[in-house]
Amino acid sequence: MGSTNSDSAGGDHKSKPPPLSTNPEVIAEKLTSPSNTETSSRDDRAQSPPTSSATSAHFNLPKSEASTPGVEKPSYDLPLLTKQSLKVGLVGAGIGGLTAAIAIARAGCDVTVLEAAAELGEIGAGIQITPNVSRLLIRYGVDQIIGDNLVQSNNINMRNRDGIVVQRTELYPKTVREFGFPWWSVHRHHLINGLAEAARRHGVEIVTNARVANIVYKTSPVEVETEEGKDYSFDLLIGSDGLNSVVRTTLFPKVFPRTITNVAAYRAVLPYEEVYRNVPESRDFGNDIDVFTMEKGYVIMYPIAAGREWNAVMAHVTDKPVTDVEEDCSMEEMREYYKDMDERVTKILELVPSTKRWPLMTVGPLKSWSSPQKNVAIMGDAAHAMVNHLDQGAATSMEDGAFLGRVLREVITGVLTLPEAVKIYEDTRMPRAWAKQQESFINGSIFMADEPRGRLRDEAAADSVAETKAMSEVWNLDSKAAVTGPDENALCPNLWGAPETLQSVFSYDPEGDADFAVIKHIQDTTPWDKVTGVSEGLEEKLTGWFWPKDQVGRVAKARGTDL
Repeated sequence: MGSTNSDSAGGDHKSKPPPLSTNPEVIAEKLTSPSNTETSSRDDRAQSPPTSSATSAHFNLPKSEASTPGVEKPSYDLPLLTKQSLKVGLVGAGIGGLTAAIAIARAGCDVTVLEAAAELGEIGAGIQITPNVSRLLIRYGVDQIIGDNLVQSNNINMRNRDGIVVQRTELYPKTVREFGFPWWSVHRHHLINGLAEAARRHGVEIVTNARVANIVYKTSPVEVETEEGKDYSFDLLIGSDGLNSVVRTTLFPKVFPRTITNVAAYRAVLPYEEVYRNVPESRDFGNDIDVFTMEKGYVIMYPIAAGREWNAVMAHVTDKPVTDVEEDCSMEEMREYYKDMDERVTKILELVPSTKRWPLMTVGPLKSWSSPQKNVAIMGDAAHAMVNHLDQGAATSMEDGAFLGRVLREVITGVLTLPEAVKIYEDTRMPRAWAKQQESFINGSIFMADEPRGRLRDEAAADSVAETKAMSEVWNLDSKAAVTGPDENALCPNLWGAPETLQSVFSYDPEGDADFAVIKHIQDTTPWDKVTGVSEGLEEKLTGWFWPKDQVGRVAKARGTDL
C-alpha cells in the first residue's frame, strides 16, 4: 500500500483515519520449538558440565512455492502479494547484522552481507540473551544450532560487596512461564556461529574480506565498492557495522561514538573446572547470574558454553575516559580495585591470567537513521550504541534486524514502498532504542551507587522482598516465589527485575511491533468506512492474496447483513 493511496476517495462513508495509539499490544507467544523440551535440563550445567556440547537439530527451511499437483491456480491477477524482487545488502556480519540477514531473507529478499574481516567472529566473551530476543533465536531455528551452549540460569542475584543477596529475580522457570521465552547466556562466538549457519540456510550470501571503501546512494540502486575493487548494487543498504560504522560516516560524517563517563569494563573467561578446583566455595553460586555491587564498580558473573566456562564482566571507574580497547592491562591494578569484595570473587580473580579494558561508548540519539532517499539505513551500534549495564546492546540490534525483516516483507508483497518501510522502521525503533540507552545508564548508576545511595538501594530491595512475601501470605500465594524475588507489580531497584522494564523491555516482540506499525500506517493513509470502521488498505493487505481485485473492498463497504 503506497503513499499514493493517502489522497484516494472511496465513497460517501469514507473518512480520514482516526488517531491510533502508538503503543502496540504485543500478543504473548508460547514456545513451539522442539528444543524447548531441553530448557529444563540446562539449569544445572555449571555444577555438572555435560560430556558433549551442542545437540544436533533439524532446521525447517521454507516450503517450496511449487504448485500443488491437481490444484488449478486462479486465472486472475492478485491485487497484492505479487512478489517483487528486493536486493538488500548489509555491511557487517556481527550479531545484529546476521540477525537482520536472517529476518530479511525470511521476508523474501535477496540478501548479501559484506564483512570486512577475513573470517566471522566476535570479540568479547559472554552475552545474555533475554526473552525479547531469545524468541527470535527460537523462531529462526538458531537455538537448535547452538544447542546446549545456550545456558539457562536459575536466578539473578543482586549482592552487596560482601556477597549477601539483597534482591533476587527468578529466571527459571519464571521467565518461561511469564514471558513465554527463556533467559539464556551464551558465548558470543557460539552465537555468531549459530546465526551465520542459520543465515546460510536461509540463502544469505556472506562475503568476507569485503571492507567497504565507497558508497554511492543519491541515485538508485545503491552502489557499493570494496577495498578489493569489487562492486555491488542494492535496492537497500543497511549499515550493521558497529561503533565505527562506515555506513553511518557516509550518511552523517559529523557523528562519532562518545565516551560520556569514565566507566570501563574488564572481561574474563575461565574454565569452571579450574575455578571449582581452586575455589571450591564458588560452587555456592550454582547456576545463577550474580551481580556484586560496590561503590564505583560491580562484578557480574555467570556460566556460559554449556556450563563449562565462567564468564565475568568487571565494571570500574578510570581516571580518564577510555576510548579504545586497552591491551595488557595490569592484573595487580585490576585485583586491587576489587580487593574488598566477597573473598570468593577475589580468589577467582586471582586465577585470571590476563585481561583487557573495554570502553563503554555510545552513539546518539540521532535525528535520523537513514538517507534522504530512504535507500540506506543504519542499525545496532552504528545507530544507537549503549553502555552494557542492562545487557541490551546486542539485543537491541537484534530487535532492529527482526523489525526490518517484517517491514521489508510488506515491500516484497507490494503493501509498502521502500521509503515507507524505512520510515516506519525509524519512527518506531528510534524512541525505543533511546529509552533503552537511558535505562542502561540508570542501571549502571544503581549498581555502582556511592553512599548513601547504595545503602538506600539495598534497604529498598529488602523492603520490596518483605512486602512481596507479606502479600503472598495475604493472597495465599507461593511463599517461595515471594522470597526469591518481587513479582511483576512489586518494586525492584535492579532494572532486570523491575516492573518498569519487565514488560516494556523483556516482553517486547519486535516482529509483532513491526506488524502493528504497518497496520497503523495503512490505517493512517487509506480510506476507511464510517459505518464498519474497516480500512480498505487493511482489508486489501489481509485478503488480497486470496480474493480477486473486484472482490476486495466489500467488507469495508458492507451494511448490516451484507457480510
